[in-house]
Amino acid sequence: MIEMKKTILFAALAVVVAASCTSEGNKYVVNGNVGGDQDGKTVYLSYQVGDSAVIDSVVIADGKFTFKGTLDRPYRGAAILIGNMNDRQNRPDYRQVALEPGTITVNAESGKLTDATITGGKTQTEMNELLAQLKPMTDKFQEFNEKYYAITTQEGKDSLNALMEPVRKAYGEICSNFYKTNTASYLAPYYLRMDMGDMSYEDIKAVYDAFSDDVKLYGDGIEEVKKELDALERIQPGKEAPDFTAKDINGNDFTLSSLKGKVVIIDFWASWCVPCRKSNPHMLELYKKYHDQGLEMVYVSDDDNAEDKWRKAVEEDKLTGEGFHHVLRGLKWDRSKGMAGIDHTNDISDKYAIHYLPTKYLIDREGKMVCKINEGEDDKLDAQIEALLK
Repeated sequence: MIEMKKTILFAALAVVVAASCTSEGNKYVVNGNVGGDQDGKTVYLSYQVGDSAVIDSVVIADGKFTFKGTLDRPYRGAAILIGNMNDRQNRPDYRQVALEPGTITVNAESGKLTDATITGGKTQTEMNELLAQLKPMTDKFQEFNEKYYAITTQEGKDSLNALMEPVRKAYGEICSNFYKTNTASYLAPYYLRMDMGDMSYEDIKAVYDAFSDDVKLYGDGIEEVKKELDALERIQPGKEAPDFTAKDINGNDFTLSSLKGKVVIIDFWASWCVPCRKSNPHMLELYKKYHDQGLEMVYVSDDDNAEDKWRKAVEEDKLTGEGFHHVLRGLKWDRSKGMAGIDHTNDISDKYAIHYLPTKYLIDREGKMVCKINEGEDDKLDAQIEALLK
């Protein structure tokens, strides 16, 4: 199973500065002390407001810098970066900061923000404590990355991946414990987001319901949690399948609800997804066996930026015939704008809370959701189709 999407905080730094509403009670000061030969370099402070980034900048003088401002809310997850924020070739020197009313101090005696000690309000203290717990794992991740890219054989990579699995598990358990027990922390939704793709609607809802009122309003990433819950609620078994209209592979309009009266498999896949391609022979078998009884196949491809490869994969895997309906997911991405250039307006995958490929959903003749089918659940899919087509 291949994970589709991740959000990287510092990617937003390439966005044009956006204005935000402010409240006089939420003033902050960020004082920085930087060692080394950093005088004359620019420091950026950035945080997200909706789909835009608010960016401030100052020049280091005598080893010091200061930011002053007023937040539109009691807390914002922010980043501080030194150097050229548009340099995409080199990983920037940056740190996450819990931006809250009051004074935040950044001590980077080595000259690097990655080594800095940051002190401030309650949320910064929580962040520091959590990062200290995670440090043994993050150090191993860094070591793992260096070794992984030096290995030339797939067997060697697989072996190293297996060795890292206990480290990943330990990291995940610490993060999970944090958001379940620190329900009044603005950081809790940020770490919940990492697990949502593997959690049920009921489990996410239980964690969300336990959050304090302030966290539900201002938590880091809380809007994404709410969006996930809304999407999952709409695709619960028995719910009307979220409808969509998109251009199919032949340039014609295709609407999902036009297939009412049929049993439908929606397959979220991509030409570059190895597990997806491996599942296609079985899907073709199901099509040949059940199409005449009313089975239709809707393939939603994550190939919006590679249409030629999408078309080639459809032909190579023989996913053709009157019962196959191929559309692109509808994600638009202006990569020159970084993460801010992503447009989900017509994204079919969002409607179905897709995090991994392949993921399939089964829809009955009335157009209602039956169940989700994950990778490796062919037996479950076969049994459900046979029952629906009786």
